[in-house]
Amino acid sequence: MKKFMGVIEEKTMIFVEWISKNNVLLAMRDGLVLSMPLMIVGGFAIVISDFPLPAFQELMINIFGPNWNWWNWDVVYPATMGLTALFAIFGTSYSYAKYNDVEPLPAGALAISAYFILLIQLTDGGFSANDFGAQGLFVGLLTALLVSKIYITLIKKKVTIKLPDAVPTSISRSFSALIPAAIIIPLFVIIRYVFTLTPYVSANEFIVSVLQIPLLGVGTSLIGTEITAGFFNTFFWIFGIHGTLIVQSVMTPIWEAAKYANLAAYQANLTLPYIATTEYLDHFVFLGGSGITLPLCIMLLFKSKSKQLKELGKVAIVPSIFNINEPIIYGLPIVMNPIMAIPFFITPMVSIALSYGLMYFNIIARPTGVAVPWTTPAPIGGFLLTNDWKVGALQIVILLLAACIYYPFFRIWDKKCLQDEMENVENHDA
Repeated sequence: MKKFMGVIEEKTMIFVEWISKNNVLLAMRDGLVLSMPLMIVGGFAIVISDFPLPAFQELMINIFGPNWNWWNWDVVYPATMGLTALFAIFGTSYSYAKYNDVEPLPAGALAISAYFILLIQLTDGGFSANDFGAQGLFVGLLTALLVSKIYITLIKKKVTIKLPDAVPTSISRSFSALIPAAIIIPLFVIIRYVFTLTPYVSANEFIVSVLQIPLLGVGTSLIGTEITAGFFNTFFWIFGIHGTLIVQSVMTPIWEAAKYANLAAYQANLTLPYIATTEYLDHFVFLGGSGITLPLCIMLLFKSKSKQLKELGKVAIVPSIFNINEPIIYGLPIVMNPIMAIPFFITPMVSIALSYGLMYFNIIARPTGVAVPWTTPAPIGGFLLTNDWKVGALQIVILLLAACIYYPFFRIWDKKCLQDEMENVENHDA
């Protein structure tokens, strides 16, 4: 087994090295990492505001009123996780220009401007906050890459306004981006106009609608809802798209209807008809966050030889306990990472197959329809979901299986990060 893993590591590292030198992927990674501090703070804010302890919630309500957690969902969340796309756009275009030895600041500014051109204003003015967060991430990354590519090409071909050397650098830099801006802005106006001629109206709506088509009409069967929803959720996340948001936007009405049907049957002491409910997905597909990454966080914290991974484990472990794992997805990263994407994709499939099968054959209880906060950690969430301690135990078993799946890939990535750190130290000393 050890020899087999050694062969896998050797072959995989070749591909990892190629990925690590690809400027496009590196730029997207940098852009996503830029928003990581905000995601971590936003994640902790969600844990506090939605802490899954009724006594805590009742205490807060008694002290501050029924809408006590307004500070998170109305203020902190929109200012942190709600700005993911904007930070990714600026960071990606800035990094891509920098990797190509071009003044990067104008690239970031032009990319933000181009993205706003693509957005459709609301009827009463302004823009939808959804376009600034994860929903706009995919279009935002494409915009950043296209804008920065055009900008880099024009700068390198010297299609710019050149001012005398005596002119201050800040002014000269602004004028050097004038011609690229005069080309990029009209181009994105044309792109926006083309989308308005389609039924989708905007670029973001086009992406969301096209990605949702394979999910339409899916029911609550194992192959339909569980495997398909699990597949698309992880698949979208791997490419930096908020898979949970996309899948839930289509499937939530179905899962909610199944939940209320189960609740009615439970109250009438009848057989529970459904397995696939909102809470089932929250506590088996999104256990520890999408991809079931809680065991990976523990490995980062206690088993990493790489300093950067160990530090990431420190900040990601608490949110992951409460099923929030954006710090891992964007910080490790799992996005655009061919190594960590493999276990990230496999693990939810194993969880779905195991839990659905045991519930289908009535070996463990099905969801009763009782609403359980999605931030409730295992094994508490599994027990509250079904009133069956065996379901809570199953969550622990799934986490252990997830650890087995992630471990060999974690070793590969840890080795790669450690090598990069050692090379950076050597270059610094030289």
